[in-house]
Amino acid sequence: MAVFDRRHQTYRDGAGEIVAPLNQVRFERRSRLLTSSLVAVTPSSTRTLMRGNVFSGGIGMLDRVLTAAAHRV
Repeated sequence: MAVFDRRHQTYRDGAGEIVAPLNQVRFERRSRLLTSSLVAVTPSSTRTLMRGNVFSGGIGMLDRVLTAAAHRV
């Protein structure tokens, strides 16, 4: 689980611990063979948020949607 807290401008993990400030988080799609993944990249780590299958639509435009939502003030 990941929480993108726009009010406090933080990215938190499932336990509520701060992973990074939102301005240091970027979202990327990664592809391997028949799967695609959406990852959150921070200065200290890369975490997989979602895995998709290319035959069922993959992750679509979710990387762009999250970038727009997380970085909007």
